[in-house]
Amino acid sequence: MFEDLSACPISVANDAARLGWNDTLEALMAHAAATPDHLARTLSVDPGFALAHAAKGLMLLSLARPELVQPARDCLETARLAMQRRSVTARERQVVEALALWLADKPRLAALKLEDVLATHPLDVLSLKLSHGIRFMLGDQAAMLASLERAAPHFDAAHPLAGYVAGCHAFALEERGFYGEAERQGRLAVELAPRDAWGRHAVAHVLEMTGRIDEGVDWLEDGRLWNHANNLRFHMVWHLALFRLERGETQEVLNLYDSCIRAESTDDYRDIANAAALLTRLDQAGVAVGTRWEELAHLADGRVDDGRLVFADLHYAVALLGAGREGRAVTIAANLARDSLSHDSLERREAARFGSLAAFGLVAFREKDYREAAQLLGAARSGLVAIGGSHAQRDLFEQAYIESLIRSGAHDRAARVLTERLARRGGNNPFASRRLARLGRGKSGRLAALAVAATPLAIAH
Repeated sequence: MFEDLSACPISVANDAARLGWNDTLEALMAHAAATPDHLARTLSVDPGFALAHAAKGLMLLSLARPELVQPARDCLETARLAMQRRSVTARERQVVEALALWLADKPRLAALKLEDVLATHPLDVLSLKLSHGIRFMLGDQAAMLASLERAAPHFDAAHPLAGYVAGCHAFALEERGFYGEAERQGRLAVELAPRDAWGRHAVAHVLEMTGRIDEGVDWLEDGRLWNHANNLRFHMVWHLALFRLERGETQEVLNLYDSCIRAESTDDYRDIANAAALLTRLDQAGVAVGTRWEELAHLADGRVDDGRLVFADLHYAVALLGAGREGRAVTIAANLARDSLSHDSLERREAARFGSLAAFGLVAFREKDYREAAQLLGAARSGLVAIGGSHAQRDLFEQAYIESLIRSGAHDRAARVLTERLARRGGNNPFASRRLARLGRGKSGRLAALAVAATPLAIAH
């Protein structure tokens, strides 16, 4: 029996497979683009390694693409056959069971199964990272942090993957609002593991949520720090673009969009989410974005009936609305409403309930029915965490809600929401400050709403 990089027993047939698996683990934790290559190399030298097949299936499901469900099922079948031919550890068997649970539309139980592994093998970074990812997709912030709070103390600074674990811990802390500790853990993460893009990302979130815009630009200025990353590198630049937009540097934001965020025309939901959220903010800032919506909408149109992740569905709808394809966005909203009532997955039903409200609210906003938009987006607001994603990503819907309140004339309510927003961000949030300033100009009713709606929110440079 061999051991992997975290000293966990693995049932590989040879040392070449062990080395390939170790590279896979480090690459997975680093969000490296080379992760699939390392995994393929591992399986090429040991096709009977059940754990690697299960890990591949779980990674495929994390991409939330319906066409990858059958390949994930094939991974499960291959892993089960491998376990019949070779003795495996209980830990490895549990990871295979986690894949089966997710394929049965029970992602929360899959995460629990992986966390059961951590109860007996707290250094198992595979189970740690995969459960972390599932909890993130579910918007289950409390469980995400609880899992890291249990596991992180087992990793001392000498552990080869300690920095990456600190990065996961930092992100879980940030999403629960523990910004000081999150920043400390995130900075420790990149000190211990300079390739830890996720830890750097966690600190970027802290700087966003605490309104430290200039620090955010400095923190993300050097893209060489995550050149190794998969499409997380596009998301890192998305964060940089948000900071620059807050500074009013709209031409630079457009340059970042074209040169990096959409340098590759992919239909990965995370890439579309980056682009759609940024174009929405630019639109609301009065910045002309040209034909950029069309490229996104064309790709989103092919994903209207995916139904794998509500977070993805909503961003497809945003892309379609941005290009004026309201009918296709309504189809997504209707699909979500249907799934909220009848989908086999409890998690999908819960997320779709709030997602359908948000989707219909975005449609109403596009149709300039701001009162209806405010009602729908307001109704979605309390439960929208269930769609997954981060606070920064879901802020797209919060901003649409605020805009709806302002444009519908509900200025008192808008002022309260903006004041609360400003307080949560330590009194430093240009989005809230600008709108509060405009609401305080003494105008009232429809004229004030029109004035606010017509005023650019950033100054082009």
